[in-house]
Amino acid sequence: MILLYEEGSVLKYVININNDEFDEFDKNADNVAQVHIYDNDNRVIPNAKVQLYLNKNALIGLGTELIRLAHNYVEGKHYHIEPADKETLCQRLGIFLTPDSNELIILCSDQNVIDEYLEK
Repeated sequence: MILLYEEGSVLKYVININNDEFDEFDKNADNVAQVHIYDNDNRVIPNAKVQLYLNKNALIGLGTELIRLAHNYVEGKHYHIEPADKETLCQRLGIFLTPDSNELIILCSDQNVIDEYLEK
């Protein structure tokens, strides 16, 4: 079990690593994400696949930073994670992207409950 605290405050999150049956965040079906892939002209590419290859430390790093981002949530706040190269070895949101990766943009965006998307 992982306990996450805000410094000098009360307990904020409890994560049971071995059992996701009682996670607070999914009770209302409002834990919704939207994923799009864009071409060079900024048009959405429909029905494209997205694959993320993350090693253990990348999963921990990204997960930790996403929890921080959620705790400090601001609608529209976003991070661009660009592939690393020899000149710009830049880590963002707890991960490095390999040079052959695509840019990844993480955006805070209010979404509806999942049922509203399924009704369309």
